[in-house]
Amino acid sequence: MAISPTTHSSTTNSVATQIGAAVQQVQNNQQVSEQDFLQMLTTQLSNQDPTQPVDENQMLAQLAQFSTVEGVNNLLNSQTQQQAISLLGHTVQALVSTNNSPQMVSGKVVGVSWNGSKVSLTLDNNTSVTLDEITQVS
Repeated sequence: MAISPTTHSSTTNSVATQIGAAVQQVQNNQQVSEQDFLQMLTTQLSNQDPTQPVDENQMLAQLAQFSTVEGVNNLLNSQTQQQAISLLGHTVQALVSTNNSPQMVSGKVVGVSWNGSKVSLTLDNNTSVTLDEITQVS
């Protein structure tokens, strides 16, 4: 049974387009999410040539690398949260930009919150600052 060259060609072009878009994201310093990676993997597997399957060892190595990167990201997020929690009760100074005008604020850290990888500190004067805005801790 012959495979239609048009079908194979359009499928190959689709896979190549998706992989090209992922490479472009990486080159532009954008992250390829786990969902993007899994979508590319399933597309590649569903459209591969049965006479030349993907090397299993290579695929497992890619999955292991992705898991390692994800684990490192989780570790960094955890460390950032721990760093923010350790500032509870300390007085901090922060350079906050409001309407493109930098302003120095200070206060005692009374609360810590995070949404994904973004960590915010609440000061006793109801000001919210991020870790990268802090210039001094006492």
